[in-house]
Amino acid sequence: MRKFFSPESPAMRFLSLFCDWILLNVLFIICCLPIITIGTSITALYAVLFRKLRGEDCFIAKTFFKEFKSNFKQSILFWIPFLLIEAFLIFDIYIVRMPANEAYLFLQYPVSIVAFLILCGSIFVFPQMALFDSKTPQIIKNSFLLGLSNFPTVILILVVYIALFLVAGLSPKWTAIIFSIMLFFGFAATANFCCLFYRRIFIKCLGLNEDGSDPDEAEEEEP
Repeated sequence: MRKFFSPESPAMRFLSLFCDWILLNVLFIICCLPIITIGTSITALYAVLFRKLRGEDCFIAKTFFKEFKSNFKQSILFWIPFLLIEAFLIFDIYIVRMPANEAYLFLQYPVSIVAFLILCGSIFVFPQMALFDSKTPQIIKNSFLLGLSNFPTVILILVVYIALFLVAGLSPKWTAIIFSIMLFFGFAATANFCCLFYRRIFIKCLGLNEDGSDPDEAEEEEP
């Protein structure tokens, strides 16, 4: 029993991680409520999770709000145009699929492809903002390059979110179950799962240290 309750035991480490997920989930949902701050909230969520994956002992709420504040402007300037473009493309698909526009039904396919490619290219934007102090155009460029070179990983991440959406649509019972999970800890847990892949890709493609930290930052800290 002593080993079970030891702070280093797998069970206690998981319980600690689970509690972190619950707190992060609450902070994430609250900061997403204005809608325009969803991108900033995602960035702060990733920033905390990356720190935890590196083994850093940080205060969840303090670190979350610190990252939220420091990445607010950059993430907003990307999130709002991205949201408007995707909303426009989805609305365009909706209009084309109306019965009165059957002659133009073929137009939904190129529009859908463009919307999908933009979504795939944006997947790596917020994780990069959480890790790197780079300009937005460079982050967007890197995101599209990473998306193309790691397309199977992009599909896997999208499948996870699509699967949650499809399961929630099976019945009112499953809607309530998925909604409860996401409201309780689901957003943070899903982001933690994705961070495992982001971290591996960043280490491989962007020259991070094995612990996931930026080598340039390590050099600056040396006396």
